[in-house]
Amino acid sequence: MNRAQKYFNLLPKGTHFEKIIDTEFGKEKIYVSPDGKKHSIPSIRDSIL
Repeated sequence: MNRAQKYFNLLPKGTHFEKIIDTEFGKEKIYVSPDGKKHSIPSIRDSIL
């Protein structure tokens, strides 16, 4: 389990996926919890060979 998966498991129950955004650090998934707070989790990047 990677760091993003561990963080996702700590989000409140009922949290749902909203969208993917591009940032200067890569793509991030945005999730919205039942209380309206938004959480950003970085996507796993492909390895550079």
